[in-house]
Amino acid sequence: MHMVQLLLQVLGRMSAASFIGRLGAMKRGWWFIVLALVVVSGCKHGSSTPKPEANDIPRVEGDVIRFSERFASRIELRTTPVRNVGVIPSIAVVGTVTFAPERVARVGTRLRGLVRDVRHYEGAIVKKGAVLASIDSPELGEAQAAVASLKAEKDAAQRNAERETKLAEEKLTTLKESEEANALAGKYQALLGAAQQKVSVLAGSPTAANARAIGVHTITSPLDGTVVERHITKGQLVEGDHTAFLVANLDTLWVELAVFERSLPLISLGDEVELRPLGSRAEFLKGKISNIGQVLNPATRSALVRVEVDNRDRNLRPGQAVDAVIRAGGATINEGPMVPPDAVTFIDGKPHVFVLDSPTSVRVVEVALGATSGQELHITRGLALGERVVTNGTFELKSEIFR
Repeated sequence: MHMVQLLLQVLGRMSAASFIGRLGAMKRGWWFIVLALVVVSGCKHGSSTPKPEANDIPRVEGDVIRFSERFASRIELRTTPVRNVGVIPSIAVVGTVTFAPERVARVGTRLRGLVRDVRHYEGAIVKKGAVLASIDSPELGEAQAAVASLKAEKDAAQRNAERETKLAEEKLTTLKESEEANALAGKYQALLGAAQQKVSVLAGSPTAANARAIGVHTITSPLDGTVVERHITKGQLVEGDHTAFLVANLDTLWVELAVFERSLPLISLGDEVELRPLGSRAEFLKGKISNIGQVLNPATRSALVRVEVDNRDRNLRPGQAVDAVIRAGGATINEGPMVPPDAVTFIDGKPHVFVLDSPTSVRVVEVALGATSGQELHITRGLALGERVVTNGTFELKSEIFR
């Protein structure tokens, strides 16, 4: 053994090149001796290496998990006390942005004809009464021509009636002739009124009967707003039931939320609602519940809840999907244990929390959940005020249960 140690010391002082040179000078038999010495040296040095420390594994004893301070530090274990605070339940739902019905209008052509001109296109801001387009309409032209003809005949009959009345007063004609002339004038007056009414119905404007352009129907905006859609082009032949424009005032929009029936008793008119586009990280917009639907959808077991939103900044668009949080002010909880949502984990589908027993042990406690405000979660069963629950490290502790 002394010889082996001496040889190892010599080999330790040799460089790699010198060692290889010596090996080349040795006979084949010496190769095996040298290799054996190297193996012995490696085993000796390996045996001097300190054994690795035992793994720092927590122990699960019934509903208690015990661990070391080193484990607690490694998982950055943090706790918070169970508090008694009031909470306004928050109901998270999704919804769809839509037009406010009194602030939107679908403008039809009303008459069959050829589109003469289009004045405004998508995105244009228009005032009530602004001309959006004009249509050449033979039907309107005929009605307007009839008005002009009847007006001329009515004027002639009126003058004749006045003349006959004057002659009758001077005894230069019979009373019958005077009465017949006045009756004819009244007839043409009635016919003229009916023709003018027809023009008004066709064109949708009382002043259309006296329009200078015969047979030209103008399409006007019925409200102040924005041209959202346009479905006509210049030179297009359209029918009387064709929808030409969609004009909407986008300053106020509706958001329709689908709220499940179990949550409906918690909400009331005037409750605040926070909204933002689906998947967006933008700041929440504010709104208030203006109507709660009285009919449940039998397929989804939900009712539509309407929220009016100020959209003057144009943050929302009709048809857009939104995330919403309803602050159910009508169901305030004034007392009961409260914990952060991060303290609750689900084991076998049931909610649990880890209650701190000592700096190196926790209890696994099944709890019953109540309402949540988003920042606080009401625990209806399983916790007592003053207990400390784990808020960071719950995943690692849960993993130990299934190890």
